[in-house]
Amino acid sequence: MPPDIYSDRALFWIGSVLYTMAFFFALVSLSSEKRLLRSIFMTLLMGGFIFQSLGLYFRGIEEHAFPLTNPFEILQVMAWCAVGINLVLRQVFKLNLLNVFSAGLSMLLCVLSLTNPDWDYTVRQGVTSGSPWVGFHAALAIFSYGVFGVLAITSIMYLIQNYGLTQRKSGKLFNLLPAIRQLEDINSKLIVFGVSVLTVAVCIGFLNWLATPGTVGLLKLLVAVAVWAAYGILLYLRNTHKLIASPFARACVILFIAALLSLWPLTLRSAEKASAVTTGMHDDAQP
Repeated sequence: MPPDIYSDRALFWIGSVLYTMAFFFALVSLSSEKRLLRSIFMTLLMGGFIFQSLGLYFRGIEEHAFPLTNPFEILQVMAWCAVGINLVLRQVFKLNLLNVFSAGLSMLLCVLSLTNPDWDYTVRQGVTSGSPWVGFHAALAIFSYGVFGVLAITSIMYLIQNYGLTQRKSGKLFNLLPAIRQLEDINSKLIVFGVSVLTVAVCIGFLNWLATPGTVGLLKLLVAVAVWAAYGILLYLRNTHKLIASPFARACVILFIAALLSLWPLTLRSAEKASAVTTGMHDDAQP
């Protein structure tokens, strides 16, 4: 039976293919300044974003909530947030190369999620809470991870540009990158924005946990607090000039990788709960 091209998973695949095409097309066309090539890249990137948005929309309708119930959906939403934030930042800061890096990040996240079918499990009713505040808490937390992902991208751009300046290297890539001071300004604004969003998410999660402990898992809340504390400390060190320039940029990249890895035990726990509920339903159905 042929696959349903209108299914949400098919839409995710189309978005992933378009992100991949956009990324590799951008790598090939970096040496050219033709507007046509840049227009093709942006068309592919926007096409990927639109198809991924449709996939998330239909998945949300099916689940009657923002789709954040398993590792597949979390990675898809994180990739979607990264591209969306980059599309806005590109217009605000005129960072032409930022979308190239964001396409690469989104391609990796989407391919990683799609090539692991076991991550897209179904969470039965009873595993997730029906409280809209819990969904809002989760959406804000993942959105902040998207902001930190963009921060990691701009930090990598900073490290590349700084390497070119210190080693006195020149080339098309270094010429396309923004100035060091502009990247520093963007990084400082992104970490403030990301920490602010995650602060709101942690507060909502904590209040929900106090009111009804069963709606927000304690482990999820502790992981969110740990990530929030780590980025809060990083922000404090940045504002007090104790961690600046390249060390700050490297810390942003390392911390984002650590934040992604911190999601792993949470998704495993959710998978175990989903499996337990499904097994229980099968047992109840037996005579």
